Amino acid sequence: GSLDRDTNEICKLMNYLLCHSCGGGEEEEEDGVEPTFALVGHSTGCQNSVHFVKYGQEDLVKRTKVIALQAPVSDREGPSQEPQYNSNIEHARKLKKEGNENEIMPRSAFWAPITASRFLSLQDVGGDDDFFSSDLNREEMKDKLGHIGKVGEEYGLNVLVAYSGDDEYVPEFVDKEQLVDKMCFAMNSQCSSSSVKVARPFMIPTGNHNLSKGEGDAERFVEAVGEMLSNLPKQSLPAEQ
Repeated sequence: GSLDRDTNEICKLMNYLLCHSCGGGEEEEEDGVEPTFALVGHSTGCQNSVHFVKYGQEDLVKRTKVIALQAPVSDREGPSQEPQYNSNIEHARKLKKEGNENEIMPRSAFWAPITASRFLSLQDVGGDDDFFSSDLNREEMKDKLGHIGKVGEEYGLNVLVAYSGDDEYVPEFVDKEQLVDKMCFAMNSQCSSSSVKVARPFMIPTGNHNLSKGEGDAERFVEAVGEMLSNLPKQSLPAEQ
């Protein structure tokens, strides 16, 4: 797998929905209502959403009016605290250097079968998926996330960055509130002025990674997304979500 493949598949799905869905067919176009989309990314799906905004089919990106990132956590920082992290990374790098990046990593390296290439994308420093690590400085994070604000301001995209205060996949040393503020700052860095905020933070203090434990946490997230949708201009309400 790869972010490129995932973005391609997201675009295929959107195009399918535009062509075949009753909520995105020609009737709405003729009535002057342009079908739009909302994306909700969970965990690694947050990387997919960020990648889609930069590399997705332009007319589909333009139609995307709301993106909610739920648990945009680093896939590197947690594993980097494990004893076998360095040896796993070195093994994956060796496979890639030898032209065997599509070889499967040892079963002990990851919870599911994974190629060396995908493993490095997720867990190596500066990997393709390394968007949300707390040790990225502001400039590095702006380079990875700054396009969100530029595209968002141009096309009317709004982004919610929902972070859980009790996410079990985030190391204890990470200041979660500071990190989510840094991510939003990076996303908004290419907006035309400091008053324009395409991305906004949404902390869920008692939330775990998938919002399954804290009472009312999932409901608060759903309400926040619903509020974003309800605030869109009527002609921009997503027909497919």
